[in-house]
Amino acid sequence: MAENPPAGGQQGGRGAAGPGARPAGARSSSALLADHVGSIVAAAEETAQRMIHETEQRVRSRIEEGERAAQYRVDAAEEEAAEIIQSAHQEAARLVAAGHAEGEAAKTSATSEALTIVARAQDNAEATIKEATATATRKTREAEERSRELFQEALSTTTEVRAEGTELAEDLRELGDSLRSNAHRLLRDVQGIHSRMRSQLDRGDGRVTGGRPADAGRERDGRAERERDVRAANGDPLDVPEFIPPQ
Repeated sequence: MAENPPAGGQQGGRGAAGPGARPAGARSSSALLADHVGSIVAAAEETAQRMIHETEQRVRSRIEEGERAAQYRVDAAEEEAAEIIQSAHQEAARLVAAGHAEGEAAKTSATSEALTIVARAQDNAEATIKEATATATRKTREAEERSRELFQEALSTTTEVRAEGTELAEDLRELGDSLRSNAHRLLRDVQGIHSRMRSQLDRGDGRVTGGRPADAGRERDGRAERERDVRAANGDPLDVPEFIPPQ
């Protein structure tokens, strides 16, 4: 841009020189144009180099900034991770401590509950044993009392049976004696009646064969025997045992 005025001056010179000076002006213009193009190309190259350099600087700056940002983020992430790890360790320690505390509490509670259950079981066992002992004692006492009652009843029954047996034996003995006495008496009576009947038969035979005086004597003897029979029949009663009530 700074080289344009000389080009205009050259154009003014070309106008003042006229047609006779055109070849020299043409060469000068071409040289100037070439120089101008060269300067433009040089400026463009310089500008391009500067832009490339600036771009490289900017890229490096961006890269460095990105690296710094990335490093910052990495550092922040590492710090956050460290904090998270530390917090996790603290939480784990707290949970472990809480677990130990709960375990101790649960262990204490379980031990207390177990002791309570054992104590309750011992109380129940003692109560059961006491009740069973009392029941056994009561049953034993009742059995002993019942045994004594049964023994007394058996003894009383035995005594009564013995007394009744003794009395029955006495009654049977008396009955035997009475039957034996009555049998002897009946035998004597039968023998006496038999003798009298034979005497009567004999006297009957005599009355048929003999006279009156003998008949009169036999009649007197017959009356006397009949009187004796009546006295014998009405005199001594049969022997009756004492246990048979009189009729």
